[in-house]
Amino acid sequence: MIGSQQGLVTVEQASLLGVTDKALQRLAGQGHMVRLAKGLYDAAPLLRTFEKRAWAALLLGGPDAAIGGQAALRLQGFETEPELVEVWVPPETQPVPLPGIRVRRDFLGRVKGRRGRISRIRVEEALVDVGQFLPTSALVALLTEGVRGRLTTPSLVGAVLSNRARVRGRKRFESILGDLDGVESALEFAYRRDVERAHLLPIPRRQFSISPGTRSDGFYEQFGVVIELDGRGGHEGTRSSFRDLSRDNAHAELNIITLRYGSNDVRGKPCEVAAQVAATLRSRGWQGDYSGCPRCRASLTAQAVS
Repeated sequence: MIGSQQGLVTVEQASLLGVTDKALQRLAGQGHMVRLAKGLYDAAPLLRTFEKRAWAALLLGGPDAAIGGQAALRLQGFETEPELVEVWVPPETQPVPLPGIRVRRDFLGRVKGRRGRISRIRVEEALVDVGQFLPTSALVALLTEGVRGRLTTPSLVGAVLSNRARVRGRKRFESILGDLDGVESALEFAYRRDVERAHLLPIPRRQFSISPGTRSDGFYEQFGVVIELDGRGGHEGTRSSFRDLSRDNAHAELNIITLRYGSNDVRGKPCEVAAQVAATLRSRGWQGDYSGCPRCRASLTAQAVS
């Protein structure tokens, strides 16, 4: 028991093993244990891990507690480094928190859906709790990480969102959830919003496999043009670079052009990216009307005046 809880044990758990509270106090007095809080002891004080902080929060919260917030997302597999471990407890309980642990009373029934060896609330509950306070770019990144890792789906998160009476920025949250189809990263979301839609470009097929073992971010099948968006996740390192080159070369043999953009392109100069995509599509037979976005036209007007 103690080993599976990173060295932590409660008085109640110890009593089930025949160790009394007085015995725990004696062990602590002899330096074999450290008393962390009333009813909670640490038999491995030199061990410092995130999981141990989570266990401490959970044991403090009691048998019906569940880890929440960013800590719950980390336990679920998200790449996040929470400064505090948040633990939800039933409304009638009120444990005393330790440094680095935030105790919150649950009036929405989050703890009823708790799961996992280190008990945590459902990933969708945690995403709504955390996401509503994030800026748009960070919220998109969090949601796409969950969808890409198959940890949740937009519909599951949306169901939790609709069941909440109060959510900060509800309309923004709902709009983002409704716009995640085929999008697996914050960069892809930015491309769709600031390049594709802002400039009224045609819609490509997303996450499409053109050749065996490959998948492209966007594919204009009719015109033989591929859009690849190289964010930090998934395109770092020599192996990834060679894989991308091999894929581009294989597509070139099929007379398919690949346009590859990074974060600086999509976020820093979306108008230039859109113009290049439009020009490439036109060279392949697209006859759509491309007049740019309001910012493009304003820039052209300013250049003409100067």
